Amino acid sequence: MNSADSESLARRLLAAGYVEDSLDRADVAILNTCVIRQASEDRVYSKLHELREWKTPERTIAVTGCLVGKEGDGLRGRFPHLDAVVPIGDYEPFIASLESRYDYSQGESLPHAGRTGVSHYVRVIQGCDHNCTFCIVPRVRGREKHVPIDMVVAECRAAVADGAKEIVLLGQNVDDYHDPDGRGGLAALVREVERIPGVKRLRFMTSHPQDLEVELLEVMAASGVVCRELQLPIQSGDDTVLKRMARGYQTRHYRAIIERARMLMPDLGLVTDVIVGFPGESEQAYLNTRALVDELEFDVVHIAMYSPRPGTFAATRMADDVPHEEKLRRLNDLLALSREIAARKTSRWVGRDVEVLVEGRDELQRPFGRIRQGKRAIVLRGGDVQAGDVIDIRVMQATAGQLLGLQIPTNSEPAA
Repeated sequence: MNSADSESLARRLLAAGYVEDSLDRADVAILNTCVIRQASEDRVYSKLHELREWKTPERTIAVTGCLVGKEGDGLRGRFPHLDAVVPIGDYEPFIASLESRYDYSQGESLPHAGRTGVSHYVRVIQGCDHNCTFCIVPRVRGREKHVPIDMVVAECRAAVADGAKEIVLLGQNVDDYHDPDGRGGLAALVREVERIPGVKRLRFMTSHPQDLEVELLEVMAASGVVCRELQLPIQSGDDTVLKRMARGYQTRHYRAIIERARMLMPDLGLVTDVIVGFPGESEQAYLNTRALVDELEFDVVHIAMYSPRPGTFAATRMADDVPHEEKLRRLNDLLALSREIAARKTSRWVGRDVEVLVEGRDELQRPFGRIRQGKRAIVLRGGDVQAGDVIDIRVMQATAGQLLGLQIPTNSEPAA
C-alpha cells in the first residue's frame, strides 16, 4: 500500500515537471510513512531528526502516509523544520504549493511519466472496515473507500501502455472490494482487468479469511493470467486468541478455505501472517499456532512479535502479559519451522518447468523474477533476457527462498 502511494505521488510530481535526484541535490524531501509497528514509526522520527541538518530556507520537507492519519498537524509542533503534512491521496494542494514556490518552467503535462515498471500497484480500496484489536490501520487510513471498476481498469490500461506486465490490486482486505456502482466484487474486477491486452500477470493482496469467496478461487483456478498465489493472514492458530483479536473466523473456517483452494489449485502458493505473544496467548495457544503452520505447510510465513500500538483496543484494554523473552523464543521457533517447511516445498520444484516474469538482475547480474505461485526464481546464464520478458525455465536447484533454473529454448529443445 505504501509503495502504491509513493508511486502515485511520484508520477504526479514527474508529470508536473519535477525529477528525482539525490538528497544533497534535491529541493524537496518527502517521507511516506508507515506506522503498522512502533519500529516503523520510530524510523520516521529518526529520519526527521536527521533532515534537520539538511533543511535550509530554500528546501522543503514533507510527510505523508499513515503517520499523518495518526498524528496530523501535531507533527509540525514536534518538528518545526517540517513544512508540509500531506493527507494520503490528497496530493494536489501540496503539488500546487510546490509549483508556487519553485518556478519550474520546463514542466509539461506528461500523463504517465516515467514510474511504471514491470509490476504496477493499483489501490482498489483505501482504509479498512474491520476492527482487529491489534491494528491501527482503520484509525490512520479511515473506513473503506472503494475505487470504481472503470477507474481501476483505466489505470491498469495506462500502466500497460507504459510497459507494465503485471498488475497488483491492493487493499487492506482486498476481498472486501465492491464496485460503488454495483457492478460486483473482487472476482468481477479481476475478470475485467485480466481481459486488458498486454497484462501477463495479475495478483491481489491482502486477503482476509472472513471475506474471501469461493467465486474468487474459481476465477484464479480458471485463469491463465491470475497468479496462483494467495496471501491469507491467519494471525493465530488458536481460536481463543483469534476471538481476542476480533478476527471474525475460527481455525476450522481457515482450514476449509485452504482445502477448497488446494482442491482447485494443487500447486497454489500460500503466504500468511502470524503474530506471536498476543495478550493472553498461553503456551498451549502458541503450540496450536505452531501445529497449524506445520499442518498447512505455508510457502511463506511473515512472523511478528506483538507490540501494543497506542489507540488500538488491545493496547487500551488488554495487558501485554507475554514477556519479551518468551515472544522472542516463540518467534525464533516458528521461524525455524517455517524455513524448514519452505525448504521442503521449494525442493519439490526441482526438475519442473515453470514460467518466470523477469523483474531485473541480481548482484551477480543474473536475471530474476517470480513464477506464478510467487516464488522467486533466478535464471542461470540468461544472457539476453530483459526485465519484462516472460520465459520458461527448468528448475535445477532450490533453496528455502528461491529457485534456480536454465532457460528453456523457444524451440522446446531440452535445456542444456
